[in-house]
Amino acid sequence: MAGVSTATVSRVLNDKAIGNMRQETYERIKRIITATRYSPNPMAAALRSGATRAIGVILPNSINPYYAQLGKWIEDVAFRHGFLTLLCNSDSDADREKAYINLLVAQRVSGILFCSTALTGGEISAIATDKLRVILLDEKVEDYEGNIVMGDDFTGGFKGAEYLYSLGHSRLLVITGPPHLSSNIARLGGIRQHFKARGADLDDRCVVRGAFTFESGYRAVTDSLQNGVEFSAVFALNDLMAFGAMSALKNGGLAVPGDVSVLGYDNVYIDEFLPPRLSSVATPFDQIATEAIDMVIRNRDEPRSVARDQTSRRLIEPSLVVRETCAKVQDHDASRRT
Repeated sequence: MAGVSTATVSRVLNDKAIGNMRQETYERIKRIITATRYSPNPMAAALRSGATRAIGVILPNSINPYYAQLGKWIEDVAFRHGFLTLLCNSDSDADREKAYINLLVAQRVSGILFCSTALTGGEISAIATDKLRVILLDEKVEDYEGNIVMGDDFTGGFKGAEYLYSLGHSRLLVITGPPHLSSNIARLGGIRQHFKARGADLDDRCVVRGAFTFESGYRAVTDSLQNGVEFSAVFALNDLMAFGAMSALKNGGLAVPGDVSVLGYDNVYIDEFLPPRLSSVATPFDQIATEAIDMVIRNRDEPRSVARDQTSRRLIEPSLVVRETCAKVQDHDASRRT
């Protein structure tokens, strides 16, 4: 209808007309678009180009503040680059993870950002094959040889223990997460390394298994107090457990940080608002999202033969955010609790 090539119309639709055509041509194409109420068909474009301008995101639990915050950062960064996101909640279920990968592959998304807690690397690769790039976030998966972007949890654990020790806390109650998760293993490993570096050992009685939930943090502290475990600080390996720990300490008649200090991990947004404001090792959500989206774009734009041979594993160092829940060991507290 306009008497021009498909490429010329595409430039108008994608706001790339300036400097590429005469104003008269541009206005003629715009009039026809308006008159015909034309809009591009994204699936047709995907069939032609091989991928949509959409990115799939699979999270274990989208109402968990950690994953909600990570998902929000991914969505914001993707949108700034002209991509939309399709968010899937797997509930840490292997069948759901498989189903969502299959769905996103069928939708020809440009990439899948995947926080997997149920599938093996082999299972992920068997579903996705070479059709697109799956970038793992948050957790390492055994035998997966593709791209990974995550926080450096070992360094985060070390930094947290180092900070508490600088305040005089030599006896910590450490509340861990699910033992099979790589983030939990690395964070606990960093804490143990700090103890080892100063010639001490982390007492196994002071390492209590949680589940990265408020309830498990509450139960860990309640049980430890009832069992007479001595500690002057709690290092919970995620913030939800730290909030549970503070609730249990309050119910036990102990003040935070007057009697016991509490340090969390992840630095989710609610840390800033619930009193006392939680000190936490900060997962670098913004950098993780930026690195992951950059990988998607590179893998989308490069020839598949090139992209297939390039994998990247990025560990991004966390920082420490100090607020109100940690304090130096005072003389009266030290004589009573350590």
